[in-house]
Amino acid sequence: MDYRQLEKRISAAVEKERGRLLELCERLINIESVTGNERAVQDEVKNIFQEIGLETDYWIPDDEELKNYSLYSDTGESFLNRPVVAGILRGKCPSKGKSLLINGHVDVVTAEPLDMWDTDPFQAVIQDGKLIGRGASDMKTGLCVGIFCTGLLKKYFGGVNNDITIVSVPGEENGGNGTAASLMRGYTKADASIFPEPTSNQIQPAHRGAAFWRIHVDGRASHGGTKYKGVSAVEKGMKVAAALQELEDTRNREICSKNVFYKDYPLSAPVTVGIFRGGQFTSGVPEHCMLEGCIELVPGENVEDVAKSLEEAVRGACKDDLWLMEHPPRVEWFGLFYNPAQTEWDHPFVTLAKESFRAVTGDEPAVNGFEAGTDMRLLNRNFGVPGLMFGAGDIAMAHAPNEYVEIEELIKNAKVMALMMARWCGVE
Repeated sequence: MDYRQLEKRISAAVEKERGRLLELCERLINIESVTGNERAVQDEVKNIFQEIGLETDYWIPDDEELKNYSLYSDTGESFLNRPVVAGILRGKCPSKGKSLLINGHVDVVTAEPLDMWDTDPFQAVIQDGKLIGRGASDMKTGLCVGIFCTGLLKKYFGGVNNDITIVSVPGEENGGNGTAASLMRGYTKADASIFPEPTSNQIQPAHRGAAFWRIHVDGRASHGGTKYKGVSAVEKGMKVAAALQELEDTRNREICSKNVFYKDYPLSAPVTVGIFRGGQFTSGVPEHCMLEGCIELVPGENVEDVAKSLEEAVRGACKDDLWLMEHPPRVEWFGLFYNPAQTEWDHPFVTLAKESFRAVTGDEPAVNGFEAGTDMRLLNRNFGVPGLMFGAGDIAMAHAPNEYVEIEELIKNAKVMALMMARWCGVE
């Protein structure tokens, strides 16, 4: 089929069915699914797969089997009553197309504090051209676009030549064990993959790695009136925080800003102090301080090496400070600890994505790296499946009150994604 004719047919079909896309988004947003409580929304995803006519696989991962899997992240969570759902549109003639896997997560972060919302976060609202609700940006709408486009190609083109597999997972916000469970199930093979995270319709074939750290700093307690008899752990912790800021500056200047996908960001790989806690009394010299945060890394770096660089920076903060040299801060690593991933800039699937964006919009696409981590690393680094992030939502809205997606950006995303899928998988 002529490329331009295909684009026109797909765009017209998306416009005709836009109400269906919004309906799917509303159905998922309206089901509360904070991480750990995904059963009801996954049941709805299964219902939607069956409505479309997809081959459906629905299962609850076995905790013990999953914990023994090599790609499991030790988060301490259970997957009891937290199903994974896969929907498959089988290809009619695999030799005439390439296979595609779409991975989306249904879990969302808490909507607290609720008084910061203007609407019920778990009741989708359309207002001023926006679809509002928890998951509207990250990433229930992205998953719905993938489902919608698959149904669209089945309805208007009679299907595709090679397989489209949609994997809907729980537990992404807590480290990616839902996707690990899908890989353990065997969903490891595809010629390309899409993770419809909130990219503001930018094409992002790379994402960062991340590691959570916790630093304990000891001091010596004293009454505030005799501060000179104590040692403030908070003041020592401020020295550590300053060393981490210097580490961030050095890494971004010498390493991270040179990565092709991250070179244009004001800050390529943050070192974030998310929690700084110390002291018990207003008039007391604190004897303990705790800093907790995240260090991020770009493709080409290794998380173990980056973790060592942070530990070295903490040791560096102790130089010329007799107390810290004798009472060195303790660094521990917990929770997220994973590597970045990327698909090469000139990979055929990335090229096709750029071409599809131009055909639909008439504009040149922005191509860069996702400013966080995603589950793409599990499929990409362990099974060699190329992929990219592409979604209508804005990552700045992802965990914010009054989360929303612009409806016209959602429609644009659907047109581009459907064209990508049709060209990659093949249609008649």
